Amino acid sequence: MIVNQEFMNSEEIELITRAQDGDEAAFTRLVEQHDSRVMSIACSILGSGFDAEEVYQEIFLKVHRKISAFRFESEFTTWLHRLAVNAALSKKRSLNRRRNRETVMDYENDFFDSVSANPNDEPEKRQLRAEILSQIEAALTKLPERQRTVFVMKHDQGLKLKEIASTLGIAEGTVKAYLFRAIENLRRELEPYYNIGR
Repeated sequence: MIVNQEFMNSEEIELITRAQDGDEAAFTRLVEQHDSRVMSIACSILGSGFDAEEVYQEIFLKVHRKISAFRFESEFTTWLHRLAVNAALSKKRSLNRRRNRETVMDYENDFFDSVSANPNDEPEKRQLRAEILSQIEAALTKLPERQRTVFVMKHDQGLKLKEIASTLGIAEGTVKAYLFRAIENLRRELEPYYNIGR
């Protein structure tokens, strides 16, 4: 193995080499030298808190698995930081997908809660809600075809977003976008009825 001495000092090279040979004490020392910087990277991308701490742990687990692949062709910090940034960005994308899914679900629940029958409603309100449901059917016919199709598959057929995406041959994110816009359009169409009973 050829080590480019210009990148690292001899102590760091020795620690890395020992860690690559399975020396856990050497690996622990490397972690101690770089942990604050790795946590800083995680926090800068994810914000402070549980998510950053979780990624911090994941990063060093990955470093432990991959350290034998380090070839001393660059600074160890450069290699480590690249792993840290990639792990943090991957976590952020995962969190964003989950939050987008939850946003769509919250938006749907809010919409349907506003038009659902309430057994404690007065007769006039129950009648008005029945009228809203009728108006929903009419409003559905005004939606663009893809929005209407996704809405019906989700709410009439009870399909999951992944199933809809597979059936229509589109990305799950696109299904969520169609569904979100469909509900927005329905709410706009049903604005006169939306806050009834609130």
